[in-house]
Amino acid sequence: MKKKPVGLYIHIPFCLKKCGYCDFYSLPLQSPAQLQSYTDAIRLEIEKLATLFSDSIILSIYLGGGTPSLLGLEQLQSIVEAVAYNFNVSSNAEISLEMNPATRREGFLRGILAAGVNRISLGIQSFSPEELRVLGRVHGYYEIMQSIEALHKEGCQNFNLDLIYGIPGQSLESWQRSLELAVSCGPQHISAYLLQLDESTAMARAIESAQIELLDEESENAMYHMALDYLPEKGFRHYELSNFCQAGFECRHNLNYWCGRDYIGIGAGAVSCIGRQRYRNRPFLKEYLMSLEVGQEAPVEILEQMSAEEKMREEIILALRLCDGIDLAQFAARYQLDFRERFAVEIEDAEQKGLLKLENNRLCLTRRGYFLSNQVFCRFI
Repeated sequence: MKKKPVGLYIHIPFCLKKCGYCDFYSLPLQSPAQLQSYTDAIRLEIEKLATLFSDSIILSIYLGGGTPSLLGLEQLQSIVEAVAYNFNVSSNAEISLEMNPATRREGFLRGILAAGVNRISLGIQSFSPEELRVLGRVHGYYEIMQSIEALHKEGCQNFNLDLIYGIPGQSLESWQRSLELAVSCGPQHISAYLLQLDESTAMARAIESAQIELLDEESENAMYHMALDYLPEKGFRHYELSNFCQAGFECRHNLNYWCGRDYIGIGAGAVSCIGRQRYRNRPFLKEYLMSLEVGQEAPVEILEQMSAEEKMREEIILALRLCDGIDLAQFAARYQLDFRERFAVEIEDAEQKGLLKLENNRLCLTRRGYFLSNQVFCRFI
């Protein structure tokens, strides 16, 4: 029987310092002993979950956070080995690791690449010292360049650079410089994300109290379109709203999300989506560690139990994030309905506003629709 393709996400919640804009579950690292205790718990959860997914094949493994590059080399190796031993893992699986430039140390990259990690996502966010200060990042320009030099030296053939635009005080000129420097560093992939703040973050509170000010929408729009113009000129294909890559270097793990496939989350705070149910491990470190130490499963909470209609609409929204959009023939075969007939009103309205287009039996966002995508997505909720 053909095994079901899934993605595997492993959450490492520790950071050197929590950034002011971050709303992911993360904690300042208190001691190196925490890393070993957490690694042991991750391995236990891997063993427990693998038996539930014996009919699945792992196409991608993504170690995110937090700052997974805080883990020691042996700890990372043991996690990757535990996944390979317990799960059915594709022989050409993409294995990604998020890395903070501040955590680079001698021999680390060489070791993780030898352990099977084949994609690095470097969270640089900006090349501007002032913008890094505003974001609360613990690295600077020097650490960025040293990390990129190490990636090339160790022969990493697939690395991403994360950039943020819309940072308070950021100018079009500084954004252009970050884009130019990013391209000059020779990555295979660049992510360009708009700064969006959850009200729970420290930066959102600073804005609420008028300590800093977000950029206006016109400036954010100009920065986004600058990336849309510049990166394809330099050989990076725009394949998702915020993501650009050289040919063949799309992030396969994220494509799994955008294509509406199942994914498994491991670690405190990690989210899973299996079928029509979305759930997460409760985001409480002590509870997570104690449960696994005594042989119990990680405590979970149900986030959403979707109906078939809700699941279909979610997949529409995710697919529209991709520049290739929705293949209407495939959609009809999967759901036994005519998309253009079912959503005629939604399509017509968005087309009239210049946000959607129909080409070669595919429904896609227009260039104008990329930045205003939420105005399209809300029609399908």
